[in-house]
Amino acid sequence: MMETEVAGLSLDQVLLVPSESNVLPNAVSLATNLSADVQEALPVIGAPVMTDLGMAQSFAENGALAVLSAGGTQLQDVQTMVAEDEATLVGVEVLNEVDAFETAVMLHAAGAKLIDFVLDDNLDQAIESLRLLAQQVPPLTTMAGPVADAETARRLFETGIDLVKVAPLPGQPVYTVTTTIAVAEVASEFDAGVVLGAGIRYSGDIVKALAAGAVAVMVDTDIIGDTPADDLFQIAGGLRSGMGYTGSATIDDLRLNAQFVQITAAGLAESHPHDVELTKSAPNYAKQ
Repeated sequence: MMETEVAGLSLDQVLLVPSESNVLPNAVSLATNLSADVQEALPVIGAPVMTDLGMAQSFAENGALAVLSAGGTQLQDVQTMVAEDEATLVGVEVLNEVDAFETAVMLHAAGAKLIDFVLDDNLDQAIESLRLLAQQVPPLTTMAGPVADAETARRLFETGIDLVKVAPLPGQPVYTVTTTIAVAEVASEFDAGVVLGAGIRYSGDIVKALAAGAVAVMVDTDIIGDTPADDLFQIAGGLRSGMGYTGSATIDDLRLNAQFVQITAAGLAESHPHDVELTKSAPNYAKQ
């Protein structure tokens, strides 16, 4: 993993250094553990801002998990998916409200595999709810965020939750690489994980996030379009190629083997297709 004294590096400011590799793309495993009880075959999580029942079903069919937004038909959608397949992967967004604990327990009982707990200004109230959720039997896999610094992440991990979501807060930016590395170091003390919830536009960004220590990333309409199954297929192919590029057969190997190099804006432009006329864009790739 990269060690750097330069503060504030984002995904667009680094590239992965290639390594000698005998790892073919079809030999790469993309499996990741969100907790001891929840594993994904593809390390992406669909953001609640874009997830409806159809989107959640498409993610589950492709070995990933999407988070249904709070309210509305959330409970009914979970019940529909579980009725079709009891083991289906589906997450739910839970807001930091007075009844957050009861809401999360109800949705978990209905079959939700991940609680995405949304933090706000009332961190003390959230920490109390998260501490109660972490004590539940059977256990709930719980993620809390957005978090923009390692100190807040530590307070959250001390409650016993499984995951912290790194993403910007109003007036508090997140340097997606640097912050992920810092929070992942804290997570390792608690046998917990980090999800990068911002800045993902290409499959290469996901490889960088995993190399920085994330167990998964949260994706939205910047990379997922109207045909999510096709987009997830493209993402999986990009991840296999990117991990093979570093000689990594697993995500754990990637964290151990990967090295970053800092680049300039000109270097970023050179790393993407340029000076060519695109006749047809890939479904999940649009030059920014």
